[in-house]
Amino acid sequence: MPRPPAPDDDAALRWDEFDDPSYSDPSLSALAPEQGDDDAGHDAAGGPDGGAAGVDAAADLERASGARSPLETVLTALAAVVYLAYTVGWIIGIGLVPLSGPTVAIEIMYQFSEFLAIIAAPLWFAAVVSLTRDGRAAHRFSWLALGTFVLLPWPIVLGVLA
Repeated sequence: MPRPPAPDDDAALRWDEFDDPSYSDPSLSALAPEQGDDDAGHDAAGGPDGGAAGVDAAADLERASGARSPLETVLTALAAVVYLAYTVGWIIGIGLVPLSGPTVAIEIMYQFSEFLAIIAAPLWFAAVVSLTRDGRAAHRFSWLALGTFVLLPWPIVLGVLA
């Protein structure tokens, strides 16, 4: 790296020298080919790139690019609709079961718990989608399925059964 003609005090704070060996671009490391691969499409052992390693590499590249299959997208959207229906169900169910507490403190705690019940479904959905963004689809849908049982709007379910 050639020395600048004039002293540059901010040169140590910039990463504009791409030929600097200490520079590494994290977006390129996920897409870089493995060291054992050559340009002819064969791995280091001389076999074609069609084995399990090639499938894993393709899946890793697809996950790195953020692409999801259309089925995963449709199932996630379906789960979003279910969780939205749960939120509406909790709003309606809370209106069906009015409660007034004997003290102001109990009334405030009850109203706060009503608020938490209403926002629990959207919070669960947002947490699952954001925490399983880079994970496997099976993990995402198992957590979403668990939430459909846990967050069921019980006032409506029990009101229908009674």
